[in-house]
Amino acid sequence: MSLTLRLVLTYLFVTLVGLLLVGGGLLALTGRYLETQRMQQLQAQTAIYAALLGELAATPAQLQALASPRPGADLLPVDTQARLFSTTGVRLYGDAALGPFPSRPVLSLIAPPFPLPASQVQGRYYAASPITGADGLIGVVELSRATTAETQLLAALRRLVVQATLVAALVMSLVSVMVARGLVRLIARLTGRAEALAARYGPSGSPDPSRSRDELVALTQSLDRLEAGVQAYHARIQELEQVRAHFYRSISHELRTPLTVMATTLENLADALPDAQRPNLALLESETARLGRLVDDLLRPPDDGRLRLLARTPVELGELAAEVVAMLMGRARRAGVTLTAVPSAAPLNIAGDRDRLKQALLNLIDNAIRVTPPGGRVIVRSQPGEHGAQVLVEDTGPGVPEGLRERIWQRGIRGGDPATDGSAGLGLALVREIAEAHGGRAWLEVTEVPGACFGLEVPYEGAVKFVYTATK
Repeated sequence: MSLTLRLVLTYLFVTLVGLLLVGGGLLALTGRYLETQRMQQLQAQTAIYAALLGELAATPAQLQALASPRPGADLLPVDTQARLFSTTGVRLYGDAALGPFPSRPVLSLIAPPFPLPASQVQGRYYAASPITGADGLIGVVELSRATTAETQLLAALRRLVVQATLVAALVMSLVSVMVARGLVRLIARLTGRAEALAARYGPSGSPDPSRSRDELVALTQSLDRLEAGVQAYHARIQELEQVRAHFYRSISHELRTPLTVMATTLENLADALPDAQRPNLALLESETARLGRLVDDLLRPPDDGRLRLLARTPVELGELAAEVVAMLMGRARRAGVTLTAVPSAAPLNIAGDRDRLKQALLNLIDNAIRVTPPGGRVIVRSQPGEHGAQVLVEDTGPGVPEGLRERIWQRGIRGGDPATDGSAGLGLALVREIAEAHGGRAWLEVTEVPGACFGLEVPYEGAVKFVYTATK
């Protein structure tokens, strides 16, 4: 049985049961109300009729004498029958079709010399009232009324409830079909997506041929296959993580060995070089040590894959920018590019990772030198910003195409200049990650003049907020 049919039958069953319960309760309450109203009216009429007879007869003999003329009988409703009984239960007058004995209400008011059975016709209401004379109880009057009107009204209400139930069932059937189809379509889409994911990540890589025609069962089967596939995929990820860890352990020695050799060789050269070359040798030693620290950092990635700032120390950003400009001055001269540093008039004191900041400035200035044609210029301007120290790198190269101005900060995206063809497209992405890890920012200014202007801003010392930036 399909899910649509089951939902329709369920909705229909619930509707029918609910309407029948409501209708049955309404009929029961109506019948009880009508019965109560009829009994109250009949008891009131009986009390009035008994008071009338008590005024006309003061003794049992006088009451028996009134049995033949039946005074006041014409005042009773057409469907109401009256019977008069003595205090011993003898019927003085009344319709013989109603029985020779008193009804139960009458028996509760008299004291017959021997037990009498009750005479009550089915389908009638009965009420009795004592007739009191000068000497006390002289008789009992009984009024009875047929329940035909109430029965007809309840029958009409019963037919109305049945008709309303049938109409509501028809309407509910149509509504439930639409609702059920909507739910089934939603379940079918979920099943299809679960099946597609299960086929993609599952161990078999293909749909399950034994898929059930029942939508819920099919969804359960797809989710089971998807769960198995996700577990297998997770196991594969853990296996790859172990391979990655093994790779880092293996390559660590291969990278540290040449760096150690370079550092040792530079130390040996210190005794042989003239004093004029010692600044250059000190620069080489400093950069070799920095490269070693960067390699150590790269080979010890954190568990969450985020860029880490290791040494957070006070840094004068303007002096660091001037130092990087001095390092790249020879490369700019060989490329025919004029490299100029414009220092800040005010100190730019920040707190951060000096090696990472130097790496970011190297990437920015080196990129500017590579894209600037011979005869061009690159200006590195240090200045205080509203929220932190800023370094602007301006070049007279071809600039960044408008379509790449946002995407150029992504890993693997290179500029349109041929000079960047050999690049891996990681430099600007790393610059932004370093800036954001310091709580700052990196951006590309849109200018009217040819060329590009990249900016790096780091919060001032004391207001810095270090943030880990996710690496890809």
